[in-house]
Amino acid sequence: MGLDGVEIILRSEELFGIDIDDKEAATVETVGDFYELICSKLLLSPLQPPVTSEELPVISEEEKRFWFLSRQTPSPAPPDILPWSPQSVWDCIVAIFVDQQGLRLEEIAYNARIATDLGVD
Repeated sequence: MGLDGVEIILRSEELFGIDIDDKEAATVETVGDFYELICSKLLLSPLQPPVTSEELPVISEEEKRFWFLSRQTPSPAPPDILPWSPQSVWDCIVAIFVDQQGLRLEEIAYNARIATDLGVD
C-alpha cells in the first residue's frame, strides 16, 4: 500500500475513532470493502449498496476537537456531534476520497476498486 492509501486509512481512523491494522487493510480492495470494514468496527449494519447523499459532510472544528479528546479519554460520541449511521459512514468515506484524492463524486462507487479504478496507490 502506498502513501495515498495509508493517508486515507489514517484519516478514516481519526474521523471514525477506530483502528485498522495492516492485515485488515490488506483485505480491502473496493470502496465497498472499506465501507463494510468501518461499519463492522462501529457495530453498524452496512447498506447494500449505499447511495451517496447529494450533500457530503464537512467535519467541523467541534467534531475534530471531540475526536482529539476522545483519543485521550475514550467515550461514546455525543449524539449531536457524530451519530454514526450506515449512511453517514458512507458519505464520510466518499468525502475522504474526494478530498484526499481529488476524485469526482461519481467516481466513488461501492464496487470501485481502490487501486485500479481510483488510482490510489
